[in-house]
Amino acid sequence: MGLLGKAIAINAHIGSGASGGGSASDGGIAAGSHASGSYDSLGVQSFIADFHRKNPQFHGIVLQGSSTSAVSQGEHIYDMVACHGAEVADLPGKNILVLLPGALDRELFAHRLGQSTGLPLLSQLSADSPSLALVTLNPYLQ
Repeated sequence: MGLLGKAIAINAHIGSGASGGGSASDGGIAAGSHASGSYDSLGVQSFIADFHRKNPQFHGIVLQGSSTSAVSQGEHIYDMVACHGAEVADLPGKNILVLLPGALDRELFAHRLGQSTGLPLLSQLSADSPSLALVTLNPYLQ
């Protein structure tokens, strides 16, 4: 990716804090950025619905977080995938949810994320509605 693409991704990441589903302090997840803490299923539901509005067909990847700070893991993953239109949220239990636009190769991204981060893959999904994604993700929202 060239410098222009990186600048656009950074600008989208920084400039998105004013829009979206709230701030990390009130339990919402800002659109276009990663979550900075664990959220209940309502916050994840809002996060997925916001992503679905921009990407009617999308993929999800759940990674098992490690004992290190989930926030720093989420930020590291976000830095790797933001330029592709992906978004990241921290789930309960230190797991990490990565949402990808439907045009991207889910298997390739899952493999590369697992290899790059050293985190085990727990689940992958493809969906065209937030409700379908939430049914699949329900075990990870407990």
